[in-house]
Amino acid sequence: MPKKLLTALLLAFLGWRCQPKADSVTEDLFADSLVSETDSVDFTPEDQSNIQRLIQLTLLDQFKEDLDLGLIDSLSRTYKYNQVDLNGDGDLEILVGLTGPFFCGSGGCTVLLLTSHGDVITRFSVVKYPAYVDEESSNGWRNLVLYSGGANRVAQFDGTSYPSNPSTLTTYSKSIDQLPKLLDWENQEAFTY
Repeated sequence: MPKKLLTALLLAFLGWRCQPKADSVTEDLFADSLVSETDSVDFTPEDQSNIQRLIQLTLLDQFKEDLDLGLIDSLSRTYKYNQVDLNGDGDLEILVGLTGPFFCGSGGCTVLLLTSHGDVITRFSVVKYPAYVDEESSNGWRNLVLYSGGANRVAQFDGTSYPSNPSTLTTYSKSIDQLPKLLDWENQEAFTY
C-alpha cells in the first residue's frame, strides 16, 4: 500500500478517535482548553497512543531527509507534547517540543504546532521551555507566550499561522504565574520517534 494512502487512512482514523467527548467540552475555553499527555478525562490510553503515533508520523515525515542522511541523532529524537484548543473549534491542536543538538541551540529549541490531524500550522525556532497559553486572542486564536531572546514573547496568530521566530516579537508584560503551562520539561513524560 502506498505510504500516502496509509498515512491518509491513519489520519482519518485518528481524527475520528482523537476527538474529546462532547460532554467534556465546556463553555469556559480558558479553563478547559489544555490537555496534557497524561490526562485521562478526555482520552483513553489508546487515544493517547494514537496521538503519539500521529506525532511520530508527522515528525518522521517532516524530517525524513535529515533522518535519511543520519543528521538527527538519538538525543534529538525526543519530544514532549500538549494538546490545547487554541481557536475554540473543539479540535485540539498539538504543541510538540523537540530537543537534542539537532533542534536546540543556545537560543532555544524547535517547537511545532500541529492541527489535530498532524498538519503543521507553525514551526517555531529558538524557544526555551515551558510555553504558555495567554487569555487573550488574535484573529480567533489564543496568543502563545514563548520564552525567546531573553524574555517571554507574545506570539499572535495572523490568520494563517503564528510568527516562526518569537525572539523578534513583543515582550509579554503580564505575569505568567496563572497561565496554563505547556511543554514542561521537568514534569512531563518524554517520547521518542
